[in-house]
Amino acid sequence: MTALSSSKMSGWSSESMVLAGVAVVLPPLGVVAPLGLAPLLAVTALTLLALNRRSALGVFRDFAGVAALLAALSLWGMLSALWSVLPQHSFLEALRLLAINAGGLVCLGAARALAPLERRRLGAAAVVGVALAAALIITARFIDLELFSAMFTRAPEAPLTRFDRGASVLVLALWPALASVGARKWLALALALPAGLAVLALVSTAAKLALGAGLVILPAGYRWPKLAAAALAAGLVAVSVLLPLTTPSPDQVVAIHHAAPWLKPSAIHRLLIWRFAADRFVERPLLGWGMDVSRELPGAHQSLAELVPGSDLPAIAQQLSLHPHNAVLQWEVELGIPGVLLCLSVVGLFLARAVRQESTAPRQRATELAWAGSALVIALLSYGVWQAWWLSALWLTAALCGAVRADTPSAESPARA
Repeated sequence: MTALSSSKMSGWSSESMVLAGVAVVLPPLGVVAPLGLAPLLAVTALTLLALNRRSALGVFRDFAGVAALLAALSLWGMLSALWSVLPQHSFLEALRLLAINAGGLVCLGAARALAPLERRRLGAAAVVGVALAAALIITARFIDLELFSAMFTRAPEAPLTRFDRGASVLVLALWPALASVGARKWLALALALPAGLAVLALVSTAAKLALGAGLVILPAGYRWPKLAAAALAAGLVAVSVLLPLTTPSPDQVVAIHHAAPWLKPSAIHRLLIWRFAADRFVERPLLGWGMDVSRELPGAHQSLAELVPGSDLPAIAQQLSLHPHNAVLQWEVELGIPGVLLCLSVVGLFLARAVRQESTAPRQRATELAWAGSALVIALLSYGVWQAWWLSALWLTAALCGAVRADTPSAESPARA
């Protein structure tokens, strides 16, 4: 008997073993070496394609609308090279986006094709992964910070900021893990409490807000899933319309700084970055400046200490050093209105699919919506929207959500006729 047939008889297909390995490795890898998530996505997608091409590629049929929109987004990014301030970079970045999205869809397709027993076992692996990540963070924060001193070389003055990305990955990975425990409230609490403690013990405000948003959305998504999904979609559309119009001017930011001195300098800096990005968007609203060129926008590297002295920011604080720290503003300033519409459509379709499967258990629909809410909060406050590690974190945790999703009749969901 071959190893492959043995694994099938034991309830473990090769694809499920690969995805279970990802579920265990993903959260702690996000803590220790988050940039490794991009290679993890690539290796996982290629392995799944080699093992079972049919199930991995079936997602392109099931998610045809999303796949078409993602392809159109990459094509628009390639076209933006024609007017980009960094033509070659924009073109290559759009190609990379196409590859990442294709790999993410492959992982999602393979995850959704798992058998019920495989899903339950993968859910257990997701619980282990979250527990490991929480243990790493709690150990570093409260027990032995020196144990992880090698991880702090890039930020010796504020070592815990090295865990910002890990905190974000932990928040995203928490929701599919919670979905897998079902109605076992004691296990859910035993998992959520240390994970929440780990996130709250760190510096990242975005991760804390994302966790809080998910906890608010979770009960709403259980009781009113369609309303919760519509609220998330409507909120994102409102942000895309209102943020460029309502972001405070430099003078107003200074007034906010003086009125609320408790706000962190990073928050004041972020408001000024948003104002700068919004002003550049108004200059090219239709086409944008080109995919992933925010850091090279005119005036991006000017010092805010000189331009806005009342902000009390250090000399190294620039108007926009890397990216706008807001997904909507980055879509707008780089890809213009067509790019924003494509991105909003992708998010809208994913939200619609999350609540459209009536055979899915209500708890799992709720955790998917909590995952979406957490992801949107982080995207609107942190990280470059095209960063490979961030996109990989989204796709891999989305695949885990798809893997533990119970698309078969359950005790919580009426059976189909």
